Amino acid sequence: MSATAHPTRSTPFPRDGVVDQLMALARNASLNVEQHDPIDYWYRLGQRNAYAHATAQLLAAELGHDPFAIAERITTALDAGTTDLCELRDAAYGARPVAAPPEPSIEWVGPKAFDSQHRNIRGVDRDYGMRWGPRSNQRISLRLEGDEATHGLLYAYDPTWQEYAVLSTSAPRAAVDRAFAHATDTDIHMPIETFAQLVGSYGAALESARRAPAPAAEVQL
Repeated sequence: MSATAHPTRSTPFPRDGVVDQLMALARNASLNVEQHDPIDYWYRLGQRNAYAHATAQLLAAELGHDPFAIAERITTALDAGTTDLCELRDAAYGARPVAAPPEPSIEWVGPKAFDSQHRNIRGVDRDYGMRWGPRSNQRISLRLEGDEATHGLLYAYDPTWQEYAVLSTSAPRAAVDRAFAHATDTDIHMPIETFAQLVGSYGAALESARRAPAPAAEVQL
């Protein structure tokens, strides 16, 4: 008996429908991300990012873009509060650029200058690894005054030149955590400037969400 040939698909694969479904899943998962939930926050954020990356993998061949860049456009749009699928599709395709803060200017200073400028900011440093930058050896730290602190001094240290750079004097802890998760997914040796820009984007999105009025509850009579 001869082997049965693999059946030929009679209609094109409904790629657009799958893309929309994946983006809808990413949007729904994003709506469930709650920064103050210590149990499910990372799970839900990872779920959202997984759907965004799956969308990007489908679109990468069509667009000829790096899938990580496509996924970043989707997650940035979601963080900015975008919920409309058409707008998310535009963001994924790069047709609608998502506003982001300008890239910060990083100034490196020596240990004495850094200490004299920021010795008044006390607390415990929370390190985010020593693998950043062009030589993959720069350290990023967030100095928090107590476990309950929500903002702190975000700075970088370069061991090659023994220099420090302040990225923010009042960085939201939640925004730094989200930027770290983003960098872990996309570029574990991300430049310091890009990381600082991500913190600014996430901080703006979190502040916008905080100020947004709560949706009115629907009551059925």
